[in-house]
Amino acid sequence: MNGTAAKGTQMAFVDGTSSGGRSSDMMLSCKRCTHGNKVTVEFPDATFTFHAQWLHDARCDNGAARNAATAICQQPISTVHVEKASLSGNGTSMTLGVVFDDDLTSEFPGPWLRVMAPLVARSENPQLALEEEASPKGWLVDTLRIPEISYKDIFGSKEEEHSNEVIIGVMDELLGASSPGIVKIVDLPDPNFEDERNHKNNINTLVLKRLFGSVFVHPIRGSDQTFNVSSHSKDAERAVGVANYDTTQLLLPHSDHAFYDIPNQVQGFYGLEGQSENTWVSVLSALATFKEEFPDLYHHLCETPMTIGRVSRFYGDPLYQATVDTAVTSQPGFPNQTKRVRWHPNLTGALLAPYDKYKEARLAHQRFQEIMRRDTHQLKLVLKAGDLYIWDNFRLLHGRERVLQVPRTGVGQTVPEQVVHDRYRALHIDLLKQHVDEGWLIHMPMPQLREMLKFVRGYNCIDG
Repeated sequence: MNGTAAKGTQMAFVDGTSSGGRSSDMMLSCKRCTHGNKVTVEFPDATFTFHAQWLHDARCDNGAARNAATAICQQPISTVHVEKASLSGNGTSMTLGVVFDDDLTSEFPGPWLRVMAPLVARSENPQLALEEEASPKGWLVDTLRIPEISYKDIFGSKEEEHSNEVIIGVMDELLGASSPGIVKIVDLPDPNFEDERNHKNNINTLVLKRLFGSVFVHPIRGSDQTFNVSSHSKDAERAVGVANYDTTQLLLPHSDHAFYDIPNQVQGFYGLEGQSENTWVSVLSALATFKEEFPDLYHHLCETPMTIGRVSRFYGDPLYQATVDTAVTSQPGFPNQTKRVRWHPNLTGALLAPYDKYKEARLAHQRFQEIMRRDTHQLKLVLKAGDLYIWDNFRLLHGRERVLQVPRTGVGQTVPEQVVHDRYRALHIDLLKQHVDEGWLIHMPMPQLREMLKFVRGYNCIDG
């Protein structure tokens, strides 16, 4: 548009205040710069400037897949320019139309553009009415509220849309940035003790499969088989050399599958019989405390590898499993955001630190452990028969202080990271397809999909 702005009417801000008259338009204006190498879009709550080349690379009008001719890495090194930019439509159906100088055109969905903007565009005004998703902060014991989700709500609805809404709600409590990362499933049916003890058709697996579609397939146990931690029966024989299964031992807070190269992300644990005092720790909160108290040691948790391994002799031929990793793994591309903490004091061998850094690295791990064992950080709950807790194994550690009542049997099950992410993504895309063509959603990072769903729902609520 050669420097002129395409204007739209003004709309209500997301927080309920307005600029000018109330309107259904979610983009107010767009402006192509004189040289055509950038486009500025004014939203009701913020203004962002996009690279022309980024807009060209991000086009998904014809789907998300690229062929040999359209792959970004195959494009000319010289950048494209925008010849024309304009707005059309209304509400969440508004689009930014762009004509490029290579004769390609694209219609960028307004909600998609607004949610992606903080990642890739330059903000012209720092005060954003749309609340961007914050980095997870974790919890302390005195601030934690564990959400209770009814088994009947998870399984009761015959309407797929309502059922998916319930499942997304549970996943948000487990995976959301400000969520506790743990839920309790209540109103459970009575267990079938024979099935539970035989590791099949159990309540834990049924709930996790309902939420995520599938569970972990163990290399020896096979599919849908649980691991049972018991003070008696054949399962008690697994206690030899493996602290997790020895119910007479203190089991320090740890992440499950810490000795796998790729740990599972979600875990459920069901109390079948007896009682035990179990523990949970928010590692994000513990890391925040660690950074405050020992800032000079923190880098060792991110940089010093450690060995974690175990041998399971109860499968017949011994199963040897081990890995090497750091305690803290950052989100790819975001070094200040923690993706996962891998921690298992009972199964950790040695730190693989250089000679001159070993003492300091060792001290860092000891300080971290001490923080997590504080009463302020370590939640203690009595796990009773009939209790089922599900948590994010990347953000919460769990342990067992002591068994209070025998016979005691707990039934455990896990869900792989890829299964968790695929299910969470599919549910969001299914709901967002009502507003934006599926092709635009395929490449979106999961935090932006979550933000977009909140944005669309909030926008429609205010506009309606």
